[in-house]
Amino acid sequence: MLLVLAFAVRAGYLEPDRALMRSLARFVVSGTILGAALWFTARFAAVHFAQMTAFRDETALLLLAAVGAFVYGFSVLLLFGRGWLFSLLRG
Repeated sequence: MLLVLAFAVRAGYLEPDRALMRSLARFVVSGTILGAALWFTARFAAVHFAQMTAFRDETALLLLAAVGAFVYGFSVLLLFGRGWLFSLLRG
């Protein structure tokens, strides 16, 4: 992704201003939070679903998907605010 952004800047299609850099930094923070949450959730799932004989991996995947959606949505909402989300939805 950074390579694509670098090519866009070099070709003159994108001008890296302060708002863009701040948004990119916020998305990096959101991704880091999401990665940590999924890592801890995977460790939790491995321990607590170890005794399951059927659908152990499917249950862990469902838990990871639910936690990932919640944590990423919450972190983006927390870092960007409700106004950003509403402006995104308005398009």
